[in-house]
Amino acid sequence: MTITSFSLVTKGPALGVRHLQVLFLFTCASLVILQRMNMSVAIVAITNANSSNPDYPEYQLTEQQKSYILSSTFWGSCCTQLLGGYFSSRFGAKMLLFVISLATALISVATPFSIAWGGWKLLFGVRLVQGLVIGGMWPCLYTHLAKWCPKKEQNRFGGIMTTGLDCGTALGFALSGALAASPLGWPSSFYMPGYVGFAWCLLWLRYGANSPSESQFISLAERKHIELSLEQSQPAKGEPLAVPWRHILTSRPFLVLAFCKMSQACSFYTLMQQVPRYIHGIFRYSIWMNALLSALPFVIMLMSSYGFIFLAEYLTRRRNIPLPILRKTINSYASWTPAIALVTLTYVSDQNVVGSICCLIAAVAAISGQAIGSSLNHVDLAPNFAGLLFGISNTLMSAAGVISPLIIGFAVSDESDRTQWRSVFLGIAAILFVGNLLYLIFGRMTVQPWNGSKPPAVTGAAAETQTAAAAPAEALSMEKFSYF
Repeated sequence: MTITSFSLVTKGPALGVRHLQVLFLFTCASLVILQRMNMSVAIVAITNANSSNPDYPEYQLTEQQKSYILSSTFWGSCCTQLLGGYFSSRFGAKMLLFVISLATALISVATPFSIAWGGWKLLFGVRLVQGLVIGGMWPCLYTHLAKWCPKKEQNRFGGIMTTGLDCGTALGFALSGALAASPLGWPSSFYMPGYVGFAWCLLWLRYGANSPSESQFISLAERKHIELSLEQSQPAKGEPLAVPWRHILTSRPFLVLAFCKMSQACSFYTLMQQVPRYIHGIFRYSIWMNALLSALPFVIMLMSSYGFIFLAEYLTRRRNIPLPILRKTINSYASWTPAIALVTLTYVSDQNVVGSICCLIAAVAAISGQAIGSSLNHVDLAPNFAGLLFGISNTLMSAAGVISPLIIGFAVSDESDRTQWRSVFLGIAAILFVGNLLYLIFGRMTVQPWNGSKPPAVTGAAAETQTAAAAPAEALSMEKFSYF
């Protein structure tokens, strides 16, 4: 490695602007997911006033209409994932995230009016538009993370960012139920997150930045620390960042990763959307108890997510566990444990409430490992196109979010019939098993030649061996200049 400037610093501040950017990404994910998932609980209050605050209107919806409404945001997000990844990779994520968050908040505030003015069809249309807006968020988050995340802090920062999904889901369930049962009624479950979203947008405009070089608040030491860490994976100055579509769409590691993510989405989105319906149909609890029980697995999931983050930090820094082993082991736990839990759930008796909730908690909590296991694999394969890669795979994931409630709408005509739920859970378990098995065999964790940076001389397993062998020498050369 050639040192070209005396001012290069390899150790950044313990707390800096990069941490603020990750905090913004976490809160953005939490707020947007909250505004997407609050319908899962709110729809119970909308269709059954006696379960919440009877002072607010009740609307009669069929099971199919409920399924259409629950899946509507995923219909929209299927169409904009690629656009979000492409534009964020070319122009940066700051303004895209601002527009997405602002539009999502505005639509959330308008949601209660839509069903009052146009019934379920207008509500479906409004939620569809909200899905179109939300679709570009996740690719933007990964694009922004790749610009701000030093390689050694990737597991920690990426894990914290993705826990926004868990936090937003848990808050979406818990707050929606509490607000629906309060004097403010079910419309407040849409108003409150919308207003908080407006505040986030104002702060993001002031303190957000596309990259360390664009930030007005970052110190020279921290900027050099990030830029030096990312130097080898960035394209040379002045080179156009052409998207290697053919290489991406024929890359076996990426295609296997995309299928694995889609299999995990089948389980996660089904649980996010259907847990309140399942608990209401099987146990007939009130709206606030339903919301608390629905949120409980996702609260445990949020807590276990940080457990996975600390575990990954310990194994990579203290035990020098190779990245492929770390990713595949954690991803296996995140895929096969929910499969086992869902199979077990289908055979727990109707009277065993504790056993059923424990199975749901085990299934949801284990899924949190996929953030460290496979989600960050997009950054491993191509840091320059991390947002685009995630946009492609998340399009397939959103497709699972569309198909899942529609299939369940046909398969589960009676919410109180456990035999109908059994076929759903067994099917999801089978998909999870196959998806992770392919990931174990074909998954890779090395930067691919089509990333746009200097390609490695070899690929596949040989490249991983070469990268692992070169890592200590690179770390040593960097450490020699740390006293600067």
